[in-house]
Amino acid sequence: MTKKRKELNESAQAYTFILQFAINMIVPIGACTYAGYWLDKKFGTVYIVVIGFFLGALAGGTSIYRITKKMTKKDKTSYTYPVVDKEDQEESDDKLP
Repeated sequence: MTKKRKELNESAQAYTFILQFAINMIVPIGACTYAGYWLDKKFGTVYIVVIGFFLGALAGGTSIYRITKKMTKKDKTSYTYPVVDKEDQEESDDKLP
């Protein structure tokens, strides 16, 4: 693989992880806020939507924390992340025959 292609691949992986972080934050917040809004309409209250928003933010933050923890962990189940593995890849490329 050429150096330019490798850099493009690493950039694509980085953008994929950024998009994954955004989706993992937006979807739970939106879903829990909508559920809170629906419950507010059903029960005639006005505060459940706020609780739903914060529960969604907590769920999204927890999800991002788990993904980040898994990316920085070095074992068989970890994701390959270009920023974390870059030094290791350069060392392994030097050792190739």
